[in-house]
Amino acid sequence: MLEGIDRRLVSLWFPRLASDRALRARPLEGPFVLTLKQNNANRVYCLNAEAERLGLQRGMAYADARAFCPDLQSRPADPTGDTGFLHVLRRWASRYCPWVGLEGGDGLVLDITGSAHLFGGEEAMVADIRAQMARAGLSVRIGLADTRGTAWALAHYNEGIAPPGKMRDALHSLPVAALRLDDKTSVALQRLGLRQIGELAA
Repeated sequence: MLEGIDRRLVSLWFPRLASDRALRARPLEGPFVLTLKQNNANRVYCLNAEAERLGLQRGMAYADARAFCPDLQSRPADPTGDTGFLHVLRRWASRYCPWVGLEGGDGLVLDITGSAHLFGGEEAMVADIRAQMARAGLSVRIGLADTRGTAWALAHYNEGIAPPGKMRDALHSLPVAALRLDDKTSVALQRLGLRQIGELAA
C-alpha cells in the first residue's frame, strides 16, 4: 500500500467464464451448456445467458436440462483450460495496476491503490474494464471498495463502487451470504430473521 493513500481494490467476477470461453472459440446461437461428469452423472457445469433465462441451472442433471429444453446445445467442459484462461486474464488485467490476484476459479482481484487516476478515475477505469470485457465476449461483474471482501460482495450481489470509508453503507442492504458464510450458517441466520448484513450488524 502506498504511504498516505487509502487502499482501493477491484473484484472482477466472471459468472460464465467457462461458457463464454467456449463460445468465443466456437460461437453459436441459442441455449448452451457445458457438461461435466460428477458422481456418475453428467451435469450442467456452466451455461450461457439464454439457458439461464430458460430456467436451467448449474449442477442440474444434463438429462433433466435436455428434457426441459429440447433445443439445448452442449459441449464437454474443460476446467483445466478455464484455469489457464483465467491466468491469461490475470496477465491482461495487470495493465490497470501492478498487483492482480486470482479470486477462486472465476474471478480476479486488483489492487488499484494509487493507479486509478491514470485512467481518469475509478468510474472511468471500471467503465474501461467493462468495455474491454464486452469486446472480448466475456460477462463480468465488478465491485470496487476499500477491502477485498467488500469488493467481492459488491461484484457478486450488487455491482458498484463503494466510496472510500463507506464500507458498512455499501454492505448494509446485501444478503448475509455476501459475507461468504457457508450455506448452513447463512440459512440459520435467515431463519432467525437476519437476512441482510445491516440487520446482522445491528
